[in-house]
Amino acid sequence: MREGAPAGAGPTDEALMVAYAAGDASAFDLLYERHKGALYRYFKRQLNDAEANDCFQALWEKLIHNRDRYRPDGALRSYLFTIAHNVLMDHYRKQKRFGSAAEIEPDALTGNAPEPETSRERSELRERLQLLIRALPANQREAWLLRQETSFSTSEIARVTGTSEEGVKSRLRYARDKLKQGMARYVG
Repeated sequence: MREGAPAGAGPTDEALMVAYAAGDASAFDLLYERHKGALYRYFKRQLNDAEANDCFQALWEKLIHNRDRYRPDGALRSYLFTIAHNVLMDHYRKQKRFGSAAEIEPDALTGNAPEPETSRERSELRERLQLLIRALPANQREAWLLRQETSFSTSEIARVTGTSEEGVKSRLRYARDKLKQGMARYVG
């Protein structure tokens, strides 16, 4: 089943969350299965393994702890990513590194790579892209990953991140330009 459950594929996320808040533990299991992949990738693409695992766990703990407060007035997926954003910002504040790019050796982003003909070369190309994504400033990286992972609209990303739509557009444009520039030498 696809994350978010398409129409006709069972209860909606919102109905499941209401059921979970009313005490139906199996509703939580379904929600977890639907959203765990995208939410974990959201953290994993911004943090190291241990930090991603901690933040992923904190997100579900917050959802469980605050289940009685949930109101189905919007998409649950947006609600989950808003919690994820808040967990990530709390993590950055604790680490005192909000807004900074990940520390990456500049040499790791340079070099000549052949056309990706083998799976090893494709893997190396993917690793270079992930390095470039991690090197983006945190606000650009987050906007970029929300767009890629969720296909959220600009207004949805703005709601999740607490920023303006114009701010999101700017972050996405800068991120795209940096990634495009960084990958130019690797793709024809």
